[in-house]
Amino acid sequence: MGQGSYAPAAGQIGTTAMHKDSSSFVAWATNCSVNRGYQQINDSTLGKASLGDSTNVYGKANGTVVSLGDGGEAILNLYQSLHNGPGPDFAIFENGFNSSFLELAFVEVSSDGIHFFRFPANSETQDSIQIGTFGAVDATNINNLAGKYQVNYGSPFDLDEISNDSLLNKGNITHIKIIDVIGNITPEFANYDSQNRKINDPWPTPFASSGFDLDAVGLIHVNGINTLTEKQQEFKVFPNPFTSLITVNSDVEIEQLELISLSGKTVAISANSSIEINELPSGIYLLRISTEKSVYVKKVVKK
Repeated sequence: MGQGSYAPAAGQIGTTAMHKDSSSFVAWATNCSVNRGYQQINDSTLGKASLGDSTNVYGKANGTVVSLGDGGEAILNLYQSLHNGPGPDFAIFENGFNSSFLELAFVEVSSDGIHFFRFPANSETQDSIQIGTFGAVDATNINNLAGKYQVNYGSPFDLDEISNDSLLNKGNITHIKIIDVIGNITPEFANYDSQNRKINDPWPTPFASSGFDLDAVGLIHVNGINTLTEKQQEFKVFPNPFTSLITVNSDVEIEQLELISLSGKTVAISANSSIEINELPSGIYLLRISTEKSVYVKKVVKK
């Protein structure tokens, strides 16, 4: 692997990798929808990637993922929008098992859920010989592509690196889209970086875990969370799993609780610290906790 122009792997001098325990993260993304691609784009008989589901993306990075498959995508609708601040604004976590097995993805953002704008990706990896199924990619050849770093280390993204556009409000980013880079260098299936270079990464990966494996998205410059006290605020939600009643204990006054289905539908609202739901199907829901200054989201389970 040749030395490239960009930051090296996690743990090396000059890396931009962000550990999942970094104090820079003030929240974690939830509410993810996934459109999977095939395990192998030129052989649909293998079916689509199937490892994990969208709920595996919710909350802090933990190595549990949803696999996107060749060319598959995930869209995160942020309950807490982002603004462009100094340095990285968010980071995306994959589950690469070492510093060189890198499955890559494009990253795009939107402030309206309709118009998406892509970070200018760079791949200096050679594109004349296909990298094999378990082949290696040098992180120094990769920039502005998710999956640059191994498990537990996020690839950071700075909104300053996207050109200004009247259709993108960098002060109110509401959606993040992650699109698997197929990695195949044949013209029929190749993906290209911002310099029109083919992007070469391990291919094929004809497994249930095919393609980019999305673990989590750590949020840094979140609207409504501005101080250390706010970002360290903890809420005790109990019981969880619940049957009919959820109560939240907190040091700050709760203005509203909102229970939301994974499809994004509000199923119950309360103006105090408890919310009662008598008839509700079993499953996973999101509890949105609103205080005077901030909004927090917790995953809860209905028995």
